[in-house]
Amino acid sequence: MTRPEDALAIHKDARFRGPTFAGLEGGRILMTDGRKFYVSDDGGITWSDGTERQDLEGTLVAGSSMISLGGNAVGAVGTWSDPTGARFSWESKRNAHMLFWRSEDGGETWAPPVHIHPRGVVMHAYQDVLLRTSSGRIILPLYSSMGQGTWHHEGAPFVGGYWNGNYISTDAHFYDPHFSASYIVYSDDGGETWNTNRDGELIIHTEYGTNPEYTNEPSVTEVSPGRLLMIMRTGLGRLYQAWSEDDGTSWSRPEPTQLAGTNAPGQVRTLPHTGHLLVVWTQQSEREIRQGFIRTRLSSAISRNGGGVWEYFQNVESIHEETRVEAGPIQRVRPQGRLSIHPGGAYEVDAEYSVELENYGRWAYPSVYVADDRVLVAHSYSPQDPVTGEGLSGGRLKVLPISWFYGGRDPAAESFVIKKIEDLPPRP
Repeated sequence: MTRPEDALAIHKDARFRGPTFAGLEGGRILMTDGRKFYVSDDGGITWSDGTERQDLEGTLVAGSSMISLGGNAVGAVGTWSDPTGARFSWESKRNAHMLFWRSEDGGETWAPPVHIHPRGVVMHAYQDVLLRTSSGRIILPLYSSMGQGTWHHEGAPFVGGYWNGNYISTDAHFYDPHFSASYIVYSDDGGETWNTNRDGELIIHTEYGTNPEYTNEPSVTEVSPGRLLMIMRTGLGRLYQAWSEDDGTSWSRPEPTQLAGTNAPGQVRTLPHTGHLLVVWTQQSEREIRQGFIRTRLSSAISRNGGGVWEYFQNVESIHEETRVEAGPIQRVRPQGRLSIHPGGAYEVDAEYSVELENYGRWAYPSVYVADDRVLVAHSYSPQDPVTGEGLSGGRLKVLPISWFYGGRDPAAESFVIKKIEDLPPRP
């Protein structure tokens, strides 16, 4: 981690693997890990004991995303496979549906849920992605998927490498047989009814007339009133982005960002006071991916011009010293190391990319909450067991001052490059 001594608090707890946050009156923060709810009265430094909550119909409220709706009103979204409370699973995904709950008293009691989508539509949402824009519209970024089987194609090899003499898997959907596309649903009446963006799903066309590439696990922020930025996970070695000029009703076609990454999601937020953008994502170079270092650098970056240029790269968690890596060509990249789980011939491997996966661990799937003077970043934390090489499952929460994301420098400092860009005439 970059400058850990500047952190206001670092929590090491499984509760912080994939949580979501919402602000309450008086600066209090409500958090749920999808099972229990917790409250912090001191900006994330300490947390209450967790309690389960049921709605007025007796269904367990298990939100993966929450949003403040003003005052102590809170909205929450969760995915269910049937009304009795059975959680989402691959086996029941065709029957899965999303629910929206609303609480008027800071999450103490919840009204019966609203069904966002009909059953039979396969939809997913990355955690902690609900957004309420300046117009009051609630935005829920989603992605649909299609295809047979689960996340790993039958008979396909598993990618990985050697760690302390043991072969460990570093797979992350590199042989996923599904296709996915991003879109959003939105509500203008506080979550009572929902509409889908009017111009279809967001997929990538790297060249006219070629096969499309997938996008998934989108995250959205409001850059200025009515103008929204979406970032999306891809398998092309970097994050992609799309823009809406009408509060999420329609979107531009996805285009690449300058942010190098592996097949993992990111979160984008708008910071108070400055209006600068913050992105937290899994930053990985093409070479690192080929070597098998997957999800080994969780980074942040700041844009001071609305997403045009990203600067101030920091590492939230990393086994690498570099805080910024250059994005490579836009193409599918997989680790060179791969083994079949069935007896058979070995695959060819480029020796240049065959390295010992020293200190390997996976940190990814950030949840990001922006308060007045600080940012809470929760993420998965999965180091390797030093004896067995097995990946351990855990979570981290880092409470960081806003200045940490600028490398301790002045957020208001002028940028010569950005000033030159802003002085250019508008594009025709």
